[in-house]
Amino acid sequence: MKNPSPPKIWRGRSDCNNCGGDCALFGDLPAAELNRIHAPFDDLRYPAGTSLFLQGDDVNGLYSIRSGMVKLNRINPDGTQRIVRVLRPGNTVGLEAMVHSQYGHDAIAITPVVACRIPLDVMARLDRESPILHRRVLEQWHAALSDADHWFAELANGSARVRIARLLLKMRDTVNPENSVLFTLEDIGSMLGMTVETASRIINAFLREGKIRRLEAHGRDYQIDVAALEAEAQSDAV
Repeated sequence: MKNPSPPKIWRGRSDCNNCGGDCALFGDLPAAELNRIHAPFDDLRYPAGTSLFLQGDDVNGLYSIRSGMVKLNRINPDGTQRIVRVLRPGNTVGLEAMVHSQYGHDAIAITPVVACRIPLDVMARLDRESPILHRRVLEQWHAALSDADHWFAELANGSARVRIARLLLKMRDTVNPENSVLFTLEDIGSMLGMTVETASRIINAFLREGKIRRLEAHGRDYQIDVAALEAEAQSDAV
């Protein structure tokens, strides 16, 4: 299955000798290891709501997120979608490209995203030639699996209020932890196993109670009362 190329803006080429520290795969690599790369990577900008790739697309590389957040959607056989993970700066998107010919998820920008695309042939060569990088790839893969398990464990239990409080806490900005961003109501309902109406009612209740405050009138960015949401998140923990 081959899907159309996603909307994106090409920003030029990135040199890992200059920005390797922004990438979890290449950050802090010894100079001798960085010198193995010998290839600049595409530096891409994705507007919010656009896709880096879609489930079933032929793989064309890995994506290292430099800024913004990306959600991974799994398309079920019945056509429904479920968010299985959220990725942040330093995470690598598309690790399945190392062993599969097609991507296993939709990768959608939640916020504006800047990412470097690492060509598959370059990654395959580096994985063979660099024991350090090979270990980094395995560590990222293990972290991805652990994060997905932790994500489901936290968001699958508790009342609807508890789950939305936990989601708001998990979606905090890494630089400004009093700010958080939410998905669409449809995505929240699908992820947390609740109706759109329930999700909307609880978010409005949190707004009335002062636990969250919209940063823009109709936006999905919020300033949050971290202590209040942490108390809410533990109120009926199981």
